[in-house]
Amino acid sequence: MKNKEDLIYDLIFSENLDYIINISEYIEDIYKYDKFIEDIKNVLRKSKVSVIKEKIDLETENVIWNLKVKK
Repeated sequence: MKNKEDLIYDLIFSENLDYIINISEYIEDIYKYDKFIEDIKNVLRKSKVSVIKEKIDLETENVIWNLKVKK
């Protein structure tokens, strides 16, 4: 299981703007992916990072979140 705080740090401080995030690597219950996404977005808003574009792909065992941000 990957660390959510590491993901948040990367989203805020890295120079990368495009992300493909496999949410199932961060949470055990993939049916709670919407809560995970909302938590990340709240932190990004507070950090003055805007979500420009996003797409969520629901698969059988994975939830993939394609994300583009503006810093």
